[in-house]
Amino acid sequence: MIIINSILGNIFKGENLEKEKFEEIKISRIDLEKRILRKKTNLGTDIGINLDSSIKLQHGDVIGNNEIKIIVKQIPEKVILVKLKENNQNIAIILGHIIGNRHRPISIEDKMILFPIQEDSELEIFQRLFKDIIDHVELKIEEKIFLPHTSADVHEH
Repeated sequence: MIIINSILGNIFKGENLEKEKFEEIKISRIDLEKRILRKKTNLGTDIGINLDSSIKLQHGDVIGNNEIKIIVKQIPEKVILVKLKENNQNIAIILGHIIGNRHRPISIEDKMILFPIQEDSELEIFQRLFKDIIDHVELKIEEKIFLPHTSADVHEH
């Protein structure tokens, strides 16, 4: 097993890293928050990740040492996408209040609010929660790489 203690860079942050020399590991968003992990790369290399407590892995990070360089790929997950049908500040506030009461991390992308779900049946729950504003929003489920907005450090239930 190879032990990894550092992040060398991130391919999405404009750092000059040569992609073709990387092995890959796929990690869930929840596991990205862990500082100690054991994984196998796409080529079967057994690695142990042991990072400082202040460091969190992110999608696109390159980790490694003199022996190996590995790109971290976040596993896509189910999210609900919520889009306002019209620009209505009152509806937006109510929407934010309902989602906030569920303690969900959110992401904002192309004028839509995204938040992760475990099961498709959660769409029905949110349709009921949004019953008073349902005519003003569009809801759908997609599978995406969810990158939470960094302004609020919330916990999920």
